[in-house]
Amino acid sequence: MSFSQQDFEALSGLYIQPAWFAHVDFPSGERRLHTGMGPVEIGGHEWEGVSDPFGGQLVGLGAVEEPYFGQAPAVDVVMSGANREFLKSVWDDRHAIEGCSCDLYFATFDAETGEPVVMFRRMMQGRLTAPRVVINGPVVRAISLKIVGEFEGLNFPTMGSMWSPTGQRQRHSGDKGLDYINADVVEVYKP
Repeated sequence: MSFSQQDFEALSGLYIQPAWFAHVDFPSGERRLHTGMGPVEIGGHEWEGVSDPFGGQLVGLGAVEEPYFGQAPAVDVVMSGANREFLKSVWDDRHAIEGCSCDLYFATFDAETGEPVVMFRRMMQGRLTAPRVVINGPVVRAISLKIVGEFEGLNFPTMGSMWSPTGQRQRHSGDKGLDYINADVVEVYKP
């Protein structure tokens, strides 16, 4: 994924507004969403906005980092200000949401005219994790999930890789060598 010199010049403009777009394949059908307000037509498709600042509903994305060797990318998505009915619908559908494919795109717009400055760039192709509902007190409610890459399992150790007696027995059944590490040793001498 690279930007041209023309893109860099366009991005240095005064009134540039970034936007994130997600093409999600839910079991109920495909949805095209963006982090702004209202519908936007770009790339030949209409994308629906999921933010509503007047209703107190805002969507934020974490950093989209370029993965380095041995780690798979993951992007945090947080929607705050969700009302009780929406939280319940997400909670009821959490198992259907987990594993849905999601392509994440980036584009920028001129804030004065609404015209795209830098067209679509696919930043990540991945899947959704199960959403988590975060409730802090009576008024703070948010939904948190991740868009994870294909090799998400690289971010976690494999089963049985712990350096413990249990991990050692998962690798080599019957091996009790690690049971004696950091254990009190009692020596018995027979006369």
